[in-house]
Amino acid sequence: MSRFRLLFLALFLALPATLVALTPPEDAAPKLPDGKDAATKQMAAFRLPAGMKVELYAAEPMLASPVAISLDEKNRVYVSEEHRFSRGTEENRTRSFFLEDDLQIRTLDDRLKMYQKWEKKFDGGMNWFTKYADQVRLLEDTTGSGRADKSTVLAQFREPLDGLAAGILAVNGDVYVTCIPDLRVIKKGTDKPVSLLHGFGVNCAFLGHDLHGLIFGPDGKLYFSVGDRGFDVTSKEGTHFSGPRTGAVFRCNADGTELEVVHRGLRNPQELAFDQYGNLFADDNNCDKGDHARLVYVVEDGESGWNMAYQTIEPHTNAPWFAERLWHLQNAGQPAYIVPPVGKIGTGPSGFLFTSGTSLPDRYKNSFIMCNYAGSIGGLEAFRVKPTGAGFEIEDYHDFLKPIMATDATFGYDGKLYVSDFVNLDWSGKSLGGRIYTAFDPKKLESDVVQETKKLFEEGFEKLGYKKLGELLGHADQRVRLRAQHELMKRLGQADEEGKVIAWMVFKMATEKGDQLARIHAIWTSRTLWKMSTKAHNNYRRLLADPDPEIRAQYANVLGDARLIGNPDQEESNAPADLLKLLTDSNARVKFFAAQSLGKLKAKAAVGPLFEVLRQNKDTDVYLRHACVAALAKIGDADAVAAKTKDESAAVRLAVVLVQRRLKDSRIAAALTDADWFIRAEAARAIHDLPLEDVYPQLAAVLPALGEKPIPDGDPLVRRCIDAAYRLGGVDHAKAVLGVVTNANFSAVVRAEALSALAQWADPLPRDRVTGFWRPLSKRDPAEVRALLEANLSELLSKTSGSLQTAAIGAIQKLGVKADPAQFVAWATDAAKDANFRVAAMRFLASQKAAKLDAILTASLKDSSPIIRSEARELIAKADANRGTSLLADVLDDDNATKVESQRALALLPALKTPEAGQLLDRAAEQLAAGEIPPALRLDVLDAVKAWPSPARDKARAKFEAGLPADEVGKFRVSLHGGDADRGREVFFNHAAAQCVRCHTVSGSGGTAGPELTKVAGKYKGTAREHFLESLLVPSAKIADGFASVTLTLLDGRVLAGTILKEDKKTIVLQDTNGKPVTVPVEDVESRTKPTSPMPAVGQTLTRREVRDLIEYLTTLK
Repeated sequence: MSRFRLLFLALFLALPATLVALTPPEDAAPKLPDGKDAATKQMAAFRLPAGMKVELYAAEPMLASPVAISLDEKNRVYVSEEHRFSRGTEENRTRSFFLEDDLQIRTLDDRLKMYQKWEKKFDGGMNWFTKYADQVRLLEDTTGSGRADKSTVLAQFREPLDGLAAGILAVNGDVYVTCIPDLRVIKKGTDKPVSLLHGFGVNCAFLGHDLHGLIFGPDGKLYFSVGDRGFDVTSKEGTHFSGPRTGAVFRCNADGTELEVVHRGLRNPQELAFDQYGNLFADDNNCDKGDHARLVYVVEDGESGWNMAYQTIEPHTNAPWFAERLWHLQNAGQPAYIVPPVGKIGTGPSGFLFTSGTSLPDRYKNSFIMCNYAGSIGGLEAFRVKPTGAGFEIEDYHDFLKPIMATDATFGYDGKLYVSDFVNLDWSGKSLGGRIYTAFDPKKLESDVVQETKKLFEEGFEKLGYKKLGELLGHADQRVRLRAQHELMKRLGQADEEGKVIAWMVFKMATEKGDQLARIHAIWTSRTLWKMSTKAHNNYRRLLADPDPEIRAQYANVLGDARLIGNPDQEESNAPADLLKLLTDSNARVKFFAAQSLGKLKAKAAVGPLFEVLRQNKDTDVYLRHACVAALAKIGDADAVAAKTKDESAAVRLAVVLVQRRLKDSRIAAALTDADWFIRAEAARAIHDLPLEDVYPQLAAVLPALGEKPIPDGDPLVRRCIDAAYRLGGVDHAKAVLGVVTNANFSAVVRAEALSALAQWADPLPRDRVTGFWRPLSKRDPAEVRALLEANLSELLSKTSGSLQTAAIGAIQKLGVKADPAQFVAWATDAAKDANFRVAAMRFLASQKAAKLDAILTASLKDSSPIIRSEARELIAKADANRGTSLLADVLDDDNATKVESQRALALLPALKTPEAGQLLDRAAEQLAAGEIPPALRLDVLDAVKAWPSPARDKARAKFEAGLPADEVGKFRVSLHGGDADRGREVFFNHAAAQCVRCHTVSGSGGTAGPELTKVAGKYKGTAREHFLESLLVPSAKIADGFASVTLTLLDGRVLAGTILKEDKKTIVLQDTNGKPVTVPVEDVESRTKPTSPMPAVGQTLTRREVRDLIEYLTTLK
């Protein structure tokens, strides 16, 4: 969702025509009922700051599914609408068959070939990908009533690789649009979007992880962002930028030239916003597995650590994003190659803006406002940031406007805040509506500053004299300051007489005492001069000693932006020397920008001073560390960096590793034996993850020595050493990995990982064991690892226990390791052992065709554990189908048989294919049709009949299903009983498509968009299962207290709005728009709106078995 941001380059291409309207195809303009009445009732429930009010600007059918909005100087509203959600723009979560391909593809051509490969999965084949169109719409209020009365579609996007249309920015008649795969512009006077840059969105990843975030920065560049659908873009100058499966922030000139990647490693940086000092922030989304959405301070050459592959690792807690705390705020042990987030924000960051607050209550001066797209608890939230060292922290975080499913917000030049409302989400992609509201403080709208702002933008800055423009650099509204600044930059660039006068005016404003923000904008304006002549900045050197640290910081920043390198008169510039002085400043922010600019100038003389800053910093300020590391990498003196490898300062040695990572310098291997374990781990991350495969032998070689004593936070290092050995192969490397399995000095996690690597040694998985990246290996001769395990079998089994020992038995069985069966016989028959461990021993004996197997299995049929009894039947049945059938018949005839035994018996019948097995299934089908099968087994009978159909069984199945209710819940009633709670917990926390944990919290883990579930089963007692089933299949039927927003019309004519806190047959307790509880007798209510839930129904996402298991898990939450 992109915003018409307050920061605009005053482009000088002013053409006199208007945009020409297009006639939308029928499928792109859904027929929706008039939403004005519903919107009016909805407004009654809004909570917003005291003194503010809300009005409706537009509602369906004038618009639908708004993702982003932008206003032009005439206060017309441009809307990006999405209609291709799951209808042409696809993802690998709900289209899981895409996943393995999506982990491999790197270009748009690859994605198109992937679509063609799987086209039969879609209705109409490849036509599916062009059936629906996203579009850009223009809304106008032609009468001045405050409500739109004209709606026009301007552009549509329906090519196979298109969508979603997620960003829009209107500036001086031009309309910038971000719609994967292109950054486009509709030039003033034209009706056709023209591509400026192409190649975004090479992956499917997740829906909504699109191209967005359009905003012009104080440097006059156009900034925008992409989610982890990645990019593969060649700039107009021929530079290739590649970043599959990761999000990033970019910048370029208004015409698309000089493209740069500013910051990488983001998941879905939905929007961008600059504060009054030119600091850039992004609201980045979480991965829906209990991590937080984050405010990111976007810094040049920044890296936040995300890759889409992390989301697909099971269990997700093994992925670096979680295991190495990449998403956390700054913390000890966190990888040093990233810059950590500033703070937690919302649960579904969407629209995002910075405001000077001129038309809002005083609390909102220089604040951020974010749209938190989080269902019935979502809406607009506000906060400020304050400096801490070279970075920031969040303060005064609070609700601004709720509840509303807001996707975007932006200020009009009339002082009103325009907010787009998606209304609700249909996960099939169909639009359910679309509205735009305005929120404002009526008193503030009449203020001089708001009225002046409106007039300035209506009349245009290009008509103003330079003196007036200079005055406006100190205006209270950031938008005015920036527009005036950019107009001055344009005129300076013309190098005429007026330009000379402006140059002197700007110099005086920047270097003399005065309003701080006016001085800063003057400094920003001066960069135009410095790009024209590097000597031009020399007159500004008095800023070196300015008493205001922010002025010194901005001076340091702009020196780098001027890109002095390569200009013919560079030798006459004092910029490098000035920056070296600023590098010793007492203020961390000044040092940050000095370091950054020295890197841009590639000043080799700065290498020593930069390392000195790192030494003094002692890794306390991670942003300052980042600036110095990035500068050293840009300077590129690899030998000077390597010379610091043995420095006495750990902070310096860590910086060496971080620079070498950026330079991909193989000399980084020297850090693998550093005295500091953290530095070793950081080197291992770089070598393994980039990867630097030529250094893998050194990485694997350190593994044997790592087990001498426990390593604090050593798992990241050890896991990468294991994988390096695994990828290299060979007996020696396998022996090193085995040493991890048998050494108790290592954590249980890495011991299990090492064992898994050995089990898969001969037939490696195609994905990297640490990162999940697609890195296939060829199959290998199992003989080498088999022989190793046979030679060390006693040690392996004696030095493991519990689940690790169970896994060890599974590994040796898989690899065909020969072993004396005596020990396994003892384990299989030891009732004191864990059932799963005994099962593993039984299976090993079966694989070895052990002499005593039959006796053991026969004895196990009378074991006290139903798991053991079931396993014995299955192993017998595999060897003797007729005997197995007889044993299964005994179970199915036994009314006292346990659930697990009966279910496993029914699941096994279709595989036996004996006449007697068929008769058993016939009888079960007849009993099902007659209603004689216990509820816990009904789904099992249905699945068995489907697996082994016959006319009689099909008839019985049809009769049973015909008796189920015909509603959404009907066919899932067989899921009410019989589930497995452990498997259900796995669905809740790890199912890729269902994503329960995204919105719900259990025992402190999960999201907050939906009700907390830790003790949910205790609330419903005997009706819990039915409640859970209905909630899963028809989420809006009964919405949990505190999450249903309604408007009540009372018999006396009053209208009350709020969130239902509690309801019974006699009363409704609302939390009103002021946050206070109000009790309303049900008999006093004339009508009420029906609340809807943003939760998707799981009927198309989960199987009936998964629903059954999930319900079973939910019933344990008491």
